[in-house]
Amino acid sequence: MVLKQLERLGLEIELRNIHQKQAYKKELINGGGRKTVPCLRIQLDMLNTAPEWMYESLDIIEYLKKHYDAGQN
Repeated sequence: MVLKQLERLGLEIELRNIHQKQAYKKELINGGGRKTVPCLRIQLDMLNTAPEWMYESLDIIEYLKKHYDAGQN
């Protein structure tokens, strides 16, 4: 569902497979506390703000629509 939404919006984001690279799994667990996927890592300010980790597919889709769907009001 999330990948289809990314495609629909024409967004290209870095995808990280935690099953193929242990470092990605470790970062996910250390940052968000869970190894659940999908997960959207939201980093609004690279210098001063800790990232937000969003795990629920429907929450991720709503976030993407709200912030990147120019046709939605």
